[in-house]
Amino acid sequence: MKKIIICILTAGFITNCAVENPESAETDITQTYFTEFMACKAGPDQSTATMTSMISEWQQLLEGDSLVGSWGYAPAVATNSSEDTIWWELQWTSQEDANNAWGAWLQNEDAAAWEEKYTSVLDCDGENRQSFDTAYPMASNAFGELPDSGYFYAEILFCEYENGGSKEDALGFLAGFNNAVNKGGYEGTSYHYGNYFQQGNEDGFMWGNFTNSKESMDKATEAFEANVRGEMFPIFSEFASCRDATDLYNGYTLYWSEDKDFMPTFPSS
Repeated sequence: MKKIIICILTAGFITNCAVENPESAETDITQTYFTEFMACKAGPDQSTATMTSMISEWQQLLEGDSLVGSWGYAPAVATNSSEDTIWWELQWTSQEDANNAWGAWLQNEDAAAWEEKYTSVLDCDGENRQSFDTAYPMASNAFGELPDSGYFYAEILFCEYENGGSKEDALGFLAGFNNAVNKGGYEGTSYHYGNYFQQGNEDGFMWGNFTNSKESMDKATEAFEANVRGEMFPIFSEFASCRDATDLYNGYTLYWSEDKDFMPTFPSS
């Protein structure tokens, strides 16, 4: 099947967090949502202008309400585990709705024309997209609003279960972690996070931290060391451990269903 290109990201910056996460303090923070990731490569014609045009035209092709949001991740450092791969994330109302939307996309002649038009801007492997059940335990504006540009900074950790640990243990950890984070030190950072459980993988999960800038991530790390690690790390260590190496990304929100007029503002360089 032909590779599918459905978004625009750039090798220097990409999308990730939502303008605002769907959950609030009143919802079950252990609830999971269906998300997908596609691996992408930047093309020779990628630029601020072509990205803006591509996303604008892509948004006009979206039909129905099954897509909740989309974000992209471009490497912020050269040491990421997936090297120069750009990742595009899609959150859906359900896995069934996602499958139906993809089926409709493949039959859409306008979508095929759009894909051909922008094939030299970004090439994404839609055929081999990866499926995840994702928990978003904290609203993205809990510690301040994200920039109007849609930018965010992302830190991705890869964690493995230990001592017979499981997804249920990871989800059960979230309430205590939220309480520890709420003790202070994260103000103004837009800090929030997500846990990504890949379907078919029982060995571990991804932990994503998101802030409004690299400087805010540094501040969040300081707050973690001062107010969270001592209380929560021993509990986390009972069921999981994370690799020392962390993947770092620049990101932008590409689409958010609660603000369909939203467009990211990409930097000129």
